[in-house]
Amino acid sequence: MARRSIDAAALEETMDAGAVAFAKWFARFMDSNGLSHPQLVALCKLCTGGRALFHSSQIANLRAARLKSPGPRGFVALEYLMWAVWAFQNADKISAEQAESIPRFGHLTVLVERMQIMADEEGNPVKTGYLIEVFAGLRPVPVDLTINVHTALDAEKVSRNAGRLVRKLMAAHDMDPIEDAALIANLYPGSSMQRGEFAALLKGEAVWEPELVEESVARLSKLVREKFEYQRQPADLLEELLKR
Repeated sequence: MARRSIDAAALEETMDAGAVAFAKWFARFMDSNGLSHPQLVALCKLCTGGRALFHSSQIANLRAARLKSPGPRGFVALEYLMWAVWAFQNADKISAEQAESIPRFGHLTVLVERMQIMADEEGNPVKTGYLIEVFAGLRPVPVDLTINVHTALDAEKVSRNAGRLVRKLMAAHDMDPIEDAALIANLYPGSSMQRGEFAALLKGEAVWEPELVEESVARLSKLVREKFEYQRQPADLLEELLKR
């Protein structure tokens, strides 16, 4: 897809808007895959020959659209990661020579098996130049950020089933779903407001917003894995909660 032409007079405004759009796209990529900052750093480092080209502070600033002129190294790391994940998932479509360059993900394999990569309009793994052009506003984000991935009914179902699942796990671990609800809510990753919302969700009194379903399930996935040893990656847990 050809890059769009931007009038020079509107360039600065376009670049500012591009940084914001990129932040939303980048955050959606991380949240939909349930990736923490350390996990993304580790994956990128693995895919760039052990070189730490992408740091947690850069990730946080990109997500918050606080970077005006990020260096190219982070984008290079993302390119290498997206290609490696795509190649891992499509091993039957690449040559033997290309297959040899796929890194061994080891204990990180579970993170990439079903990862939804950052891809261009044609579904190809993004390249450094493409990422820079999107960030600069010279090329639109290849996904529609105005459309919620989940409906209000989805959000209600996922929220209800999430509360039910955690209560069952609590009971299985000899915890009282009522008396120990505050304890579990305090272990939910996030801000005090998000933990308060989760406490209400456990009681069946709150529902996650549709646009926050994937982020919330990613947080829940971490909670149930660490506290209850309920081994579900975000994508798998979301699928489970939608089916219950």
